[in-house]
Amino acid sequence: MAATSRNRVGSLGAPWIFRRARPRASSEVEKLERPLEPGVASVQATGYAKFVVATVGACLALLAATLTLNVLVDPFAIDGIGLLPTAVEADRSIKLNLIGHLEQSPEIVILGSSRARQAEPSFLTQITGETAFNGAVTGGTAADAWVMARYVTDRFPREPHHYLWFVDAGIATKGINPQLAQDPRAKRYLAGKSVDFTLADVGTYIGPQASLASWRVLEKCVLHACKARLRYLPDGAIARPTLKYLPEHAASLENSVSHLVDAVRRHPPREPNTNPERYRFFERAIAFMNARGIRPVIVLNPIHPRVLAELRRHGFAQRKASLAYLHALHRRYDFVVVDGEDISRWGGSPQEFTNATHVNRLNMRRLLRHIVAHSDGALR
Repeated sequence: MAATSRNRVGSLGAPWIFRRARPRASSEVEKLERPLEPGVASVQATGYAKFVVATVGACLALLAATLTLNVLVDPFAIDGIGLLPTAVEADRSIKLNLIGHLEQSPEIVILGSSRARQAEPSFLTQITGETAFNGAVTGGTAADAWVMARYVTDRFPREPHHYLWFVDAGIATKGINPQLAQDPRAKRYLAGKSVDFTLADVGTYIGPQASLASWRVLEKCVLHACKARLRYLPDGAIARPTLKYLPEHAASLENSVSHLVDAVRRHPPREPNTNPERYRFFERAIAFMNARGIRPVIVLNPIHPRVLAELRRHGFAQRKASLAYLHALHRRYDFVVVDGEDISRWGGSPQEFTNATHVNRLNMRRLLRHIVAHSDGALR
């Protein structure tokens, strides 16, 4: 019997139901065309990118603000804006200014680092009868001495000058202080150095040390009198009432000496660097002096007896190397060496130091007498 039915039975007896397929909603079609990833992932990626951009932008803005502040404050006297006093002594520019204002040529020019700033030109005049000027500067290097000698000569080109040059046991370094390199008067003497603000200076002025120094300057100028404490005389000497403000003036001489002795004991000095490049400005300055018929007097700076004893205990290789270098240099140049490291040679007092490596004014006077007596007439 033939039965009429809308259902057909398959081979397994299960009915197959045929229905018209429904068209897909437009929303379902759109979903198939989208990237095969969860929707939340796209949102997160976009938010992360914005976060990175915002963070980088904030960091750049902070660095730019830091650089701008430090350039305006100029705590290390690099860019020369001069709006505020520096966090370091700007005595290089001060000494060049004083030389420019001299009315009479100095017959003796004192060179060196802060360890020579206690040398009084007026006292040298008393014991030699020669006028003098102190051109020593904080952290002075051979490059500083070279610039000072050249500038004095250009200021008084027809006048002779004798030179009294105080040096440490290492004799010289090739370094050029940024303040010196930025001074237009020094540029002509420092071959290859520019007074322009460089990328290296940018790196210095976005660093934490510059920022802390700027803060000290601002604090001093906002909360206290914004003026330098050290006062210089026309001959380059530091006025006596302001000597107490020298940074090397230790609160306790005993502690200063003990700390340096301990440091030498814990870390004995290694073999010194004798690369000829480090003596470039030193030899250039001596050659310049010799060319003008001048024999400079090179003085090895005093060292506190306790520190000197500890250095000797470890061989004091730097002194041996320096003496050998000076001995060899005598074959090419004419100069006098006065060894002032051991204060017993010139009647110095262990109590008359401002710290372990700086003598005070009284000890310096004793040393100056010794220098003049043993300079073979080079200062007269």
